[in-house]
Amino acid sequence: MEKSLKTEKGEKIRVFITDDHTLVREGFANMLSLEDDIEVIGQASEAKEAVKKIGELKPDIALMDIKMPGMNGLEATRIIKKEYPDTEVIILSMYDEEDYIRKAVEYGATGYVLKDISREELLRAIKVVNGGGSLIQPSLAKKVLKDLTQRADKSRESYVKSLTEREIQIIQELSEGNSNKEIADKLFISEKTVKSHLRSIFRKLDVGDRAEAVAYCMRQGWVI
Repeated sequence: MEKSLKTEKGEKIRVFITDDHTLVREGFANMLSLEDDIEVIGQASEAKEAVKKIGELKPDIALMDIKMPGMNGLEATRIIKKEYPDTEVIILSMYDEEDYIRKAVEYGATGYVLKDISREELLRAIKVVNGGGSLIQPSLAKKVLKDLTQRADKSRESYVKSLTEREIQIIQELSEGNSNKEIADKLFISEKTVKSHLRSIFRKLDVGDRAEAVAYCMRQGWVI
């Protein structure tokens, strides 16, 4: 069951919006500001500026355009997920090309929607991502599903090699049956950060859940 728009503590979802078109950016900001459970805490017109402000404000969700002056939104996403993993990124773009979608996912985005999305669909995307899930707009998911399936077996080994030291630590903890809270306490990180790392692990290993990730790593001899 999906979580409500409120966080577990009843706090508002804190959103940051990046788009080089002022009318588009402010339009989405005004729309989201009408929601009782969402707070737009900042905006940026350039990706480099967004990375800096997101580091300062630590939003829950960053809505990110792709094509902007200077650094593009995909590169900004990669930096944000590396430096501020607690912030989830939803790509909000005009472009439905498969390459953009694949790169967005590879760089750590947990959502990808088009700018003509309805208000209800955007709110749902924010809710799903804030609740720990991921969402690619259905019309876009169909475009890349076949290709991703064909690439999965060929790519899995390269995904495994890209696991970070922290992700390997988390897999080891999973293999010992530890919960997200226990992992967070042991590694001195937040539960939200653990969830973010888990999504990255699942994506890199091309698995669907914790048990499958542990089973795969045991077969590879990574954990005992």
